Amino acid sequence: MRIVLLRFLIVIVSLNSIAPVLGLQQSATYAEEYELYEQAEAETDIADKRALLIQFVETYKESALDPNISYLYKLSYEPVREGRQWQQLANLAENFLRHRPDDSSAVQAATEAYQNLGNSRKLVDFGSKLYAESSNANTAYFVARAYQSLNDQANFRKWGKLTVQHDPNNLPVLVDLSLSYWNARDFPSTELYANKALQAADKTRKPESQSEQDWTRQLNRARGFCYRAIGETAYVGKNTNKAQKNFETSIQYDSHNDFAHYRLGLIYWGKRRTDEAIESLAKAVALNGGNVMKAKYELDRLYVSLYGNTEGLRTVLHRARVEMGAN
Repeated sequence: MRIVLLRFLIVIVSLNSIAPVLGLQQSATYAEEYELYEQAEAETDIADKRALLIQFVETYKESALDPNISYLYKLSYEPVREGRQWQQLANLAENFLRHRPDDSSAVQAATEAYQNLGNSRKLVDFGSKLYAESSNANTAYFVARAYQSLNDQANFRKWGKLTVQHDPNNLPVLVDLSLSYWNARDFPSTELYANKALQAADKTRKPESQSEQDWTRQLNRARGFCYRAIGETAYVGKNTNKAQKNFETSIQYDSHNDFAHYRLGLIYWGKRRTDEAIESLAKAVALNGGNVMKAKYELDRLYVSLYGNTEGLRTVLHRARVEMGAN
């Protein structure tokens, strides 16, 4: 009996002290609030417990007991999370947020749910809010990828940069930032993030689940892209020698980089290295990538300027296709 009485006194003292600590005045309905809180805490049926907690936040717009209510509601997420019932988790979180829009546990649960549901629009809404409360690499990454999936490149770049502030060796994000800036014709930033990606590629460790062969292939593609991006920055800036060097390095890492072959064809042509120009343009055509029509046009022009016709091109292209494994 003495133990029970002591516990009761401690609870009363503790709860009476919550309001001043939170800077809240104890409301005129505090006794009713506490009674409903106790009822929710004692409830063993999880659905009924959630209903009582929602009743609490609906009835009392602000309460000294809000931290306790938030904690009890947070516990109710766990069975849903463990069952990977992401839509139900999202619904539960949003239901609570209608009445307590700044509740960090509910924001976190909603962010997790919408990330797993692949709902990019909702993910950026809740993820942005979660990041404002607690900034970290994972949240920034998920928001960045969500914006990327929505093809909102400006916001992808914003959140991608936040991601690499937390995680400077995030190779996929650095590569995608370089590509995004390239598409936006911001070539200084294109080169900046390509160089950062090259540094990250030297530091990134192979995931245990990935084979050495796949990992090497992935790194080579990334490096091939980065040197291509640096080469294009130099090409646009009319620094032909730097462009050539980087495009040549690019195809050493990724021989199927059709854009690098195309650009090298133009560079070699400009330097009157016509045999190399024909070979590079033919490889760009053989690879049948995004630059195939431009490469074919330039190859035809070059070949006609040298030989007066295109009769020998079939042999040249066949040889390029064999070399590129594009037969």
